[in-house]
Amino acid sequence: MNSVDYSPNGAQMVTGGSDGKVKVWNGTTGFCFVTFVEHSASVETVRFLRSGNAVVSASLDGSVRAFDLVRYRNFRTLVTPRPTQFVSLAVDPSDEIVCAGTQDTFEIFVWSMKTSRLLDVLAGHEGPISGLAFNPTQPVLASSSWDKTVKLWDVFESKGATMTLPHSADVLTVAFRPDGKQIASSSLDGHISVWNGVDGNLVGTIEGRRDVAGGRKNSDKSTFAAQASASCFSTLCFSADGEQLLAGRNTKWICVYSVARRACLDKIQITANFSLDGVLAAPRHT
Repeated sequence: MNSVDYSPNGAQMVTGGSDGKVKVWNGTTGFCFVTFVEHSASVETVRFLRSGNAVVSASLDGSVRAFDLVRYRNFRTLVTPRPTQFVSLAVDPSDEIVCAGTQDTFEIFVWSMKTSRLLDVLAGHEGPISGLAFNPTQPVLASSSWDKTVKLWDVFESKGATMTLPHSADVLTVAFRPDGKQIASSSLDGHISVWNGVDGNLVGTIEGRRDVAGGRKNSDKSTFAAQASASCFSTLCFSADGEQLLAGRNTKWICVYSVARRACLDKIQITANFSLDGVLAAPRHT
């Protein structure tokens, strides 16, 4: 499973996997009630529309597809003039604009949801586009990239990048606070940076490398110190009030941070998979 997203009312969730399937689940019972198989390669990102009646997915097969959850059909297929691989996705608050970032051409493609027409191609990054997020209150798109930057774009005015936020390492993901006043970004060095969403000034930095680091197996060739130095968060999400920040990656922990205090408030265990924490289960004797 590569991506998951909840519907606006929390009743459903959608997942995208390496098998190219988009699945929609009942959020209460955990029952999968529809599977879309139109993609021919790994689905990297999935998103619900604000209306809750459709989901959008981006895939390595070079297409972005929209699926109707009323008639259960693929009603939009967004493609590019030349083959590419999509790894990030964002839909604007009005559900009219769809943006997808690539890992090979380092571009962001912008489509109209109503007409499926390609409106613009945003160029300027020098690495794969690892994350996309729309400002909930303003027509601004934020993009994170492996070129150690986060860029802000005005996709409606086609002015190009209006602001560039530099980082000390490759940036893995980006997220807006619900009121649009702050931006959070996670980089490969384990730092979470919080920026002012208006002027782009750095508000503060959270050191999360020790919080996300797991253990190691006896068979691991790298030391714990080496693993810890590469620990970082690959996904971020603000709480509804914008006071907390949730961060996670491929470990058994979700870390909850106070944005104002820049401190870890809690670590939530979400799985008992010992291998994620480097713990070996004791052999059973019969």
